[in-house]
Amino acid sequence: MKIFGIGLSKTGTTSLAEALKILGFKTKDYPGLVHYIPGDLSTLDAGILEEFDALTDTPIPSLYQELDAKYPDAKFILTIRDREGWLKSCKKQFNHKLADKQNEAHNRLFMDLYGSTVYDEEGFAKGYDNYVEAVKSHFRERPGKLLIMDVANGDGWEKLCPFLNKVQPGIPFPKANVTRVRWMKIEDLVDTAKAAGDALCSIHSLMVANVGYHGKQHAFLRSLTYWCGKAYMELRGGRDYALNHASKNANKLLVSRLYSLNPDIPIISRLDEVPSYQQRGKWNHFWLIDPLDGADGFARTAGDFSVNIALIEDQKPIYGVVYSPLSRTAYYAVAGKCGFKSTGGVQPRHLGEVNAHEFGKTYISPASKALTICMLAEGVPGIEPRLTASMEWHSAAAQVVAHACRKHVVDCLSLDQIKYNKVDLQNRCIMVK
Repeated sequence: MKIFGIGLSKTGTTSLAEALKILGFKTKDYPGLVHYIPGDLSTLDAGILEEFDALTDTPIPSLYQELDAKYPDAKFILTIRDREGWLKSCKKQFNHKLADKQNEAHNRLFMDLYGSTVYDEEGFAKGYDNYVEAVKSHFRERPGKLLIMDVANGDGWEKLCPFLNKVQPGIPFPKANVTRVRWMKIEDLVDTAKAAGDALCSIHSLMVANVGYHGKQHAFLRSLTYWCGKAYMELRGGRDYALNHASKNANKLLVSRLYSLNPDIPIISRLDEVPSYQQRGKWNHFWLIDPLDGADGFARTAGDFSVNIALIEDQKPIYGVVYSPLSRTAYYAVAGKCGFKSTGGVQPRHLGEVNAHEFGKTYISPASKALTICMLAEGVPGIEPRLTASMEWHSAAAQVVAHACRKHVVDCLSLDQIKYNKVDLQNRCIMVK
């Protein structure tokens, strides 16, 4: 069975292609074109047309009638979108700069669809309406041949799988090419982690007699501030109170700042009640945070604890920050891009630049599981290579960092890379390789 995604560009075609791959179809998104003749299947590479089960995006929409005639048993999927939202996306992408880069065939196809090679609101709006109506008219007497999906408005497996006679996967419907999410700056997450780290340090200093933490105050005032704070902490419950108070302060700050960065992305925190899987199982994106990873280290002078921030997209971490407040060391990375390590005011360096022999001594595993993974990814000697009990908020951010070091965080038994948003959010034994 052939499947053709005949929605116009910017209507969820990338998401549809990813969904078809998940369902087991050999899928080609955006086959491209070298020449374009309206109504002529020679526009498509014949080898690609025969090799793949499913094809989506340009030039497939322009050839749906010819494809229907050639493959009478094929199924067609028209992705649509709110027209105003579609026009905004087109305005951002289809500008003069892009048109200058496109070949003559692509520009001819755009002229055929919209009467223009670059964004023109009237031409694009008219072209979109005319195209959608023409597709509906073509298949009107054969409803079983055409599925109309509004991916941006929430259509997903519940519509696609019955149409293709497939069982619904137990994962969210992919929402690829989400511009606003991908435009976030990793540096904003680093600043957020550092602010949470400062909140932790202000209480950590009371536990380990680090009187000097309070900055440039007079020595007497620093000492007085410290002892008053320590006495208050002891009266309220000592170490347990300090640990809980510090964690809650850092968590509150993280949640506030992450919502300010993007209020549409939900948050799963170690400190807050985790939403039911029935609810979060439908999420394509969510923050996964731990405001204090390494509680045992929080009570030690070494302070080998961390703040962890990860952004999950369709079960995979794509942004990751692991920050060690006491050493002022931040590991951070974005999936598919370079990762960095910064310490104090030193210029950040690319991850993977330091070799194991440059560390000069053997280390022990820190209390923070995320820091352990980052150090393993760097090749630090002496670190225990396996973590036998961890949660997703321990590994997610560090997994992005490990990838930037060309390493993988995998299950010890299956050797599969760790996936996220599992029912219990637990990792079995994991290792870095």
